[in-house]
Amino acid sequence: MSEPFTRDERTSLLMRIRAAEAALYPPDGTPPPRPLRPRLRDAYYALLGEYSDRLPRVLMSVCPFTGAPLARSFDPFGFDGPWWYKDRTFTPDEPAAPPSFKVLLGAIHLNGRAPAESKEIVLAGPDAPYVVPRLLNLPGMVAVIHRLELATGDTAWPIAYFSEEEIHPAALHQFWTRPELWIENEAGQKLWIFKNDVWDFEFGPWIERGKLKWLKPGAAEPEVVGAESGPCPYAGLPGDHLPQTISGGQRELEELPTGEPAMPFEE
Repeated sequence: MSEPFTRDERTSLLMRIRAAEAALYPPDGTPPPRPLRPRLRDAYYALLGEYSDRLPRVLMSVCPFTGAPLARSFDPFGFDGPWWYKDRTFTPDEPAAPPSFKVLLGAIHLNGRAPAESKEIVLAGPDAPYVVPRLLNLPGMVAVIHRLELATGDTAWPIAYFSEEEIHPAALHQFWTRPELWIENEAGQKLWIFKNDVWDFEFGPWIERGKLKWLKPGAAEPEVVGAESGPCPYAGLPGDHLPQTISGGQRELEELPTGEPAMPFEE
């Protein structure tokens, strides 16, 4: 894995990615000459690969059972980074996760900022952290909330779910910013599903049951804590409790998930 980029290095790399994309897919719709297309395509995907490799790998959570860290790729520098895109065309190589890790969801608050840098569609999650009751009711499942302060001035809350029980991937949920969850059926075919699970912003009952924990703010070393440490610092935070879609420098609020089965391949 390559050295993570700085903010300035990322800006330069994104400029090269956009130039390569414009050469491969000209804005006027005129395709480049056929002999050039493979070279332009290779150049474009090589730059995307460099971006993917040089994304910072950030501590997102800690396993509540073993204390093992969970690090994932993340772009803290703005929604113009392809990591955020709904239609992302690459899958970053991720550090090894604790065996108990199941899925990462998240929320982000812009703190009054207009996301002027955004161009592509971003599924950002709500303004405040939340839990998915269906997931927490799966065998042995515990959610852990963390807080990240981004270079943009935004605040993000990764919400990681862990269980030491074996849980079929189809029972989980699409990851944060992803529009679908890809699974493999018994025949080895790749299928995608979309989970329309209800969200819950009321943390008290889940904390009491030991199903919701958090990383202790300001701790010298990452430490998972729960009800024994006092009130949860992430409960009852202000903000819109609705999904945010960000694109074209604007933020739009969508309807809450209803819990109704979603197609395709969903029962």
